[in-house]
Amino acid sequence: MDKLTSRTVSELARRIRMREVSAEAVVEAFLERIAEVNPAVNAVVQLAPDALDRARQADRDLAQGLLHGPLHGVPFTVKDVFDVAELPTAVGLEARRWERAREDAVAVLRWRQAGAILLGKTNCPPGGSGSDTENLLYGRTLNPHDLTRTPGGSSGGEAAIIAAQGSPLGLGSDSSGGLRVPAHFCGVATLKPTVGRVPNTGAYNHRGGLTDVRTQIGPLARSVMDLALTWPLLCGPDFIDAGVVPMPIGEPASVSLSDLHVAYFTSDPASPASAETVDAVGAAAQALARAGVHLEPARPQDFVRNGRGISDAYAEIASLRGQDVVELYDAWDSYRSFCLQFLRAYDAILCPVSPQPAPPFRAMDRRRFDYTLPFSLLGWPVVVVPAGRSKEGLPIGVQIAARPWREEVALALGSAVERELGKF
Repeated sequence: MDKLTSRTVSELARRIRMREVSAEAVVEAFLERIAEVNPAVNAVVQLAPDALDRARQADRDLAQGLLHGPLHGVPFTVKDVFDVAELPTAVGLEARRWERAREDAVAVLRWRQAGAILLGKTNCPPGGSGSDTENLLYGRTLNPHDLTRTPGGSSGGEAAIIAAQGSPLGLGSDSSGGLRVPAHFCGVATLKPTVGRVPNTGAYNHRGGLTDVRTQIGPLARSVMDLALTWPLLCGPDFIDAGVVPMPIGEPASVSLSDLHVAYFTSDPASPASAETVDAVGAAAQALARAGVHLEPARPQDFVRNGRGISDAYAEIASLRGQDVVELYDAWDSYRSFCLQFLRAYDAILCPVSPQPAPPFRAMDRRRFDYTLPFSLLGWPVVVVPAGRSKEGLPIGVQIAARPWREEVALALGSAVERELGKF
């Protein structure tokens, strides 16, 4: 039998649905793969004890003609910030080791309702936020491409286990680059949706609503097609998270690439990118041009510098006086307005994810998030797709940011890059 763990979500879902392979065989293959790779990468910190039982039930249901949804029988993992009924949500903290959840987070529940089967939970920084995936409770997660390197944070456990083929699909979160930087470092694909798409309900310290306007929940996978399949299943109001907006979802297949105008930049003076990163963005731009997209070298003025300034001020908000807080939000709104005006001429922006590929552990600094943080402040949807490798063989991804609520544009462009450049 072929190696099931190398298959995409779309392929696995089709083969299970057509009864070419059982859900039990698929889940068992991924559990065996986790047992093989996890001692080295330390990405999975808890296994779901009922995964095989649920897979067997999915096979019995399918034999009776009952298809639970587009992900019937497909396994997935989740970052350990998401509540899963009867499992601890420890978020790397000893004090929460035995904090068992009573019910699933909304995003976890929605994938389960679509037929997916939870394999387990993955490592994250303490409290679910940080640039390296390491904590005193579960230890350090390593990059499967080079075990001396970081997978990034904060969804580093998810990116690492997907890159190691221990899971085909993952659920993570992103406030400053927590999905996108690990995807870039580990060579997988991700989507940070528009802020307000997915309820944060049931995610530790992700409050949602007006108090958490940067954090979004999104999928990680090994192909952009898998993102397109799985992310709409997460969306829509749950009537708890007050920040979720009931907006329509577009189809990537409906996007005409030849009608799109994309601005691209390979580096920013405030945070110069490495030569290999510049080359990867250039390769992605050439790939889009071959696909018929209209490209123009351009970037919003002081994009990184202004984004960094607002973020630095926001980090100190608890110590600011009332008038200072008002001025901070005025500056933030002005930044958002300025960048929206830039998008009048373009459907999307192509740029680096981070100035360099994955660094050694504990060599992370704030510059690694210089290109992701602005899009968190803006709330725009962003796809990350691999577009190259460094001379050491480390993956290099690119960001494709679209107008608000136009995820289908970012996904269509990401798919074109993936199709033109192939897998890395």
